[in-house]
Amino acid sequence: MKRDAERAPLSLPDAAPLAPTAEFTQQLAARSIALDPSAVAQIGAFLALLIAMNERVNLTAITTADEAWLRHALDALSLLPDLASLAAGSAVLDVGSGGGVPAIPLAIARPDLRFTLVESTKKKATFLSDVAHKLALANVTVLAERAETLARPPLARSFDAVTARAVAKITELIPWTAPFAKPRAKLLFIKGARADEELAEARRTIAQFKLKHEGTTLTSTGRIVAFSAAP
Repeated sequence: MKRDAERAPLSLPDAAPLAPTAEFTQQLAARSIALDPSAVAQIGAFLALLIAMNERVNLTAITTADEAWLRHALDALSLLPDLASLAAGSAVLDVGSGGGVPAIPLAIARPDLRFTLVESTKKKATFLSDVAHKLALANVTVLAERAETLARPPLARSFDAVTARAVAKITELIPWTAPFAKPRAKLLFIKGARADEELAEARRTIAQFKLKHEGTTLTSTGRIVAFSAAP
């Protein structure tokens, strides 16, 4: 199992933190999500690094500040209500972390939780590790491996929540994520407009892995499909 600390850093570019947009602030308030100003500033620093580094490594199709605050930061933070019941020290796994959404904003907002980011593309994994180091996110660990490879002890059935965004259809995503979930753990997938169609296609897979669909929440940027693992 190779951790990103074993790889040479990418040398992150200098980038001034992005200031939050008025729409982001309004949307956050509308969802009754409160963040410390220091957390918002850290998220702004992350977004600036993401956009700047995107010129070297293909991390995101979103390249403007306005879009980044809504399509990245707000999208990620929309999971906070679903994670609110997790006690301090709980472990969260993010599968297919890509450029760091939703895991990095969530790790900033919930420094009391332990986040493990799984990203098989080496350059992306190194970027995530470098960002965690630069932002002093001691609660973040990055694994540069495929989820299928890691789904065995000591990581199997060891997480209180598993998240994924824009990774694959639900029928493919469940086999990659469910093996990591503790009994009664949450599985939270950020999906697009075809979430209901994907759910219907995944009925057998949901039953096979003994998951319960807890509901689908419509957000301004997509849908959150929530499952719980069997007791």
